[in-house]
Amino acid sequence: MDIAIEKVESKGIEQWIVCTGSLKMSFNDQPSAMAFSSKLKERVEAPHSLPVIKSEAFEQVTELDCII
Repeated sequence: MDIAIEKVESKGIEQWIVCTGSLKMSFNDQPSAMAFSSKLKERVEAPHSLPVIKSEAFEQVTELDCII
């Protein structure tokens, strides 16, 4: 996942934007933007396990009838 930090200035006000995909978060200072992006990267790169869904619904279908 790409995470970018941009400095934006509008009407004399400095803001820092953290961008990743379609997510854009604005911060009033660079340290806050850096801390957020660091924590986001840490969480995205952390190991994740996929949930196991036990369902008999898939086991009940043994044959599909197709009408043409």
